[in-house]
Amino acid sequence: MNNTQQVTTIDLLRHGSCEGGLIFRGHTDSALNEQGWRQMQQAITHAPSWDNIISSPLQRCKAFAESLSENVTLKSHLQEISFGDWDGQLTETVQQLIPHAAEAFWQNPENNTPPNGEALVDFQQRVVPAWQKITQQHRGQHSLVITHGGVIRIILAQVLQMPLQAIPFISIPHGCLSQIKIYHQDGTNDWPQLIFHQPLNTA
Repeated sequence: MNNTQQVTTIDLLRHGSCEGGLIFRGHTDSALNEQGWRQMQQAITHAPSWDNIISSPLQRCKAFAESLSENVTLKSHLQEISFGDWDGQLTETVQQLIPHAAEAFWQNPENNTPPNGEALVDFQQRVVPAWQKITQQHRGQHSLVITHGGVIRIILAQVLQMPLQAIPFISIPHGCLSQIKIYHQDGTNDWPQLIFHQPLNTA
């Protein structure tokens, strides 16, 4: 009987800050600003080489991924949640116009979807299968996934077996790098672990 353990390592990198200010960025395809590029570059300063680089197709992720490798796999299911009618609007404007709705969303996004936006449970049902597919396709490898704060929150909640209600309490700042290892052994369930979660304070 072969009890050899195999390990899959996945680094999750949130994109850096973007042009356009503090908006509900969602599906809005903003470009990274100069600070955003620096944040992402600093996050991976001491990182090893990866077997695979996987990215959201939105340019704030894709552009940096393609600066690292000519061979990037784009996954549409790794796009940020859609904020519907709020998408692309300044957060300050929404908070001023409909303060109660904005506050309800920040406090309990699971039950307070923005008008015409993507429900959090639908977002979860989009992201989790994509995450599981990545772990299966790249088993035993070390991969980098460049994506969004909302996507990373869903993945961490899945790995740590947290309820959706908990995700507003997970901080994922720009340029945050997190690492998950998944241990595989015949005859047992896969065992995922959050190895580190490293927010950066870059100027």
